[in-house]
Amino acid sequence: MPGAFEIVMDERKILVDKIIGMMKQGYFFNKEEWDRASLRPQNPLSKVQYKGGNRLRLMTMVIEHSYKDPRWATARQYSEKGYYIRKGEHGVLCEKWIFEKQKKVKDSSGNESFETVQLERPQVSFFRVFNAEQVQDFPKFSRDEYPEPEIDKIIDRIIDTSECPIHEIAQDRSFYSPATDEIYLPLRSQFKDQTSFAKTLLHELSHMTGATSRLNRQFDGPFGSEGYAKEELRAEIGALFTETDLGIPLSGEHYEDHSDYLRYWIGVIQNDYNEFFRACADAEKISDRLVGNYAKKYELPFAEPGEVPSREHAEEKHDPVRTQEQIR
Repeated sequence: MPGAFEIVMDERKILVDKIIGMMKQGYFFNKEEWDRASLRPQNPLSKVQYKGGNRLRLMTMVIEHSYKDPRWATARQYSEKGYYIRKGEHGVLCEKWIFEKQKKVKDSSGNESFETVQLERPQVSFFRVFNAEQVQDFPKFSRDEYPEPEIDKIIDRIIDTSECPIHEIAQDRSFYSPATDEIYLPLRSQFKDQTSFAKTLLHELSHMTGATSRLNRQFDGPFGSEGYAKEELRAEIGALFTETDLGIPLSGEHYEDHSDYLRYWIGVIQNDYNEFFRACADAEKISDRLVGNYAKKYELPFAEPGEVPSREHAEEKHDPVRTQEQIR
């Protein structure tokens, strides 16, 4: 019987194959019909926002099943509030990696304390979560918490909180220069719309976070190389996460044609599907930095999910779904 590691690796490959299929159709989470609020997966019971590869996995499931609700939780968490999974519904595997543990130590006087030590090999476990639409009588998702964004205002604030200079000039390409630590963008009037400008801006700002003085990523390789493709993938996912956190619609287009990028990304993650999850982990750090810079000065557009009340008559007994999602 396969262990947790084998199960997680198999699920990773399934997800990457879905992402590759999306890329082969020429897009990467930027269809107009996809609801921006539903692509920000969060747990209304634990107040956790899902991160990294788990975040991408749940965003993909929202698209695959056309969910409009961004809320996900385990069967146990739902049952503790008196709500139960509808018969026949299946959960989505999320993974959890543990890299350190608390070790008891004694000082020279014999006093005990705990210190954090790194594990020689990380431990992996998994749990399964269900979308709120899979739950019987779960409170409806309130869209009032997600007002339509004022794109112009958000763009001005993003630029204001940038850690490097941003130049908007009449040119036909956008880029971040590691040598001078500056971003160059075409004029806003050259973009299809403000959302497309915001999307390109966040992509270049994602590259900016990789500077040695910031997140210290490697910028190696010319266009088309594996190193180049890896950094581009991180910047694109980082921008995607930031867009959803700031409430920016995902339907915008980059100023430049990204069909070449999609082809290179496919090659990178097809050769090593774990590379996609490493990219997601780095992208979460990118988004955390960009959103953190924004939040230090301005209020974030999205509110956190409200408390979900316990269901009345919760004393009525049902058998909750008993599966691996209860491993936390």
